[in-house]
Amino acid sequence: MGHIRNGNGVYGRLQRRLDRFPIGAPPAPALYEILKRLYTEEEAEIAARMPIRFTDLAGIARRTKKSADVLRPILHRMADKGLVMDFEHRGKFTYILSPTVIGFFEFAFMRVRSDLPQKEIAKHMVAYAHDEPDFARAVFAGKTQAGRTLIHEDTVDPADLTHILDYERATHIVKEAKAWAVSLCFCRHIQEHEGKACGKPLEVCTTLNSAADYVVRHGLGRRISKEEALDIFARTRAEGLVHIGDNVRRRPAYVCHCCGCCCAMLSAINRFKMFDAVITSPFEAAVDPGRCNGCGMCAKKCPVGALRIEGEGKGKKAVLNPGICLGCGVCKPACARGSLSMAARKERVMVPETAWQRAVVMAIERGKFQNLLFDDFDRLDHAALRAVTRIVVGLPPVKKALLSQQVQSRFFRALASG
Repeated sequence: MGHIRNGNGVYGRLQRRLDRFPIGAPPAPALYEILKRLYTEEEAEIAARMPIRFTDLAGIARRTKKSADVLRPILHRMADKGLVMDFEHRGKFTYILSPTVIGFFEFAFMRVRSDLPQKEIAKHMVAYAHDEPDFARAVFAGKTQAGRTLIHEDTVDPADLTHILDYERATHIVKEAKAWAVSLCFCRHIQEHEGKACGKPLEVCTTLNSAADYVVRHGLGRRISKEEALDIFARTRAEGLVHIGDNVRRRPAYVCHCCGCCCAMLSAINRFKMFDAVITSPFEAAVDPGRCNGCGMCAKKCPVGALRIEGEGKGKKAVLNPGICLGCGVCKPACARGSLSMAARKERVMVPETAWQRAVVMAIERGKFQNLLFDDFDRLDHAALRAVTRIVVGLPPVKKALLSQQVQSRFFRALASG
């Protein structure tokens, strides 16, 4: 068998390949169990050799030493399982290996399916993604994250609405999208298999634009209209769920509708105190102590425990920890006395322009930038170049320069065209 208990063999090679993504995949027994149930050995062997950037069929054939005719149906089958993402570009498909998150962890549970042992996988997913701090540390290691909070716009004072930029508005993101799809919330679906689902709406995971086309094409969700997408957002706001969207300005791929109990991202905050796991909105909750009577309803609604009640008797008041607050607005409707408002943060939250820029910044922050530049992991010269690049990029002045806003625009254009 290709899998060996200590992580060697084909599944060990696949784990190491996945761990080279900016969002990593640290070794753990639960991860190997997940990989064995999702990938056949043939699929794992191909995945372990795939480039880390979008590549056409010919490029993957060169890496895997398999013909295009042999690869095509295998890659399509892998895409049906969410192990590979395929997108049409200039008349032909390009492929990329799905990372753990946002990737095959979600895709495996975006619908009920009989071709995968979902109950078994769910058990190992919870052990790895919810109970394993090493995984959370790998995913949320830097300041730049995959997800960012979109404030419930109806909680913002009308006078402040003009200060919200278009890419910070959930309604604008939905209305400007070219395609929409909805799938099962993978977090609540997993917890359902574990008998721990919270009862919040299940079919609400929203994908947009080319990601929606991918999801529909491979049966991972159903196509919906713009109007239905807006209805989903309205329904999840009423349910007190947090909108966590793709952390990019242009062509966002998804918006999740998250609860503090099931969501893997919010679990990192609640269980492991990783308060940077989700980028905040440009707002934060503000408490008017003159109106607050300390009833505690806002604290009960907050999905990350950013509000607490202090004092005794008539002196009880809600107190905010601004270092935890997501700025989601979920707490405000819970206050019957009007003591809560959403105030603009002092500093504007920086959002990457595109998914590629976000990936590069995340890679620099997490010490994985060299993997994007030299991604043939079977070549000795690439291994040497990765080692040198990691040392150079790790130097504080170099790292600071690469992450500075002044050099990013020209740098990312050059890298993307290389």
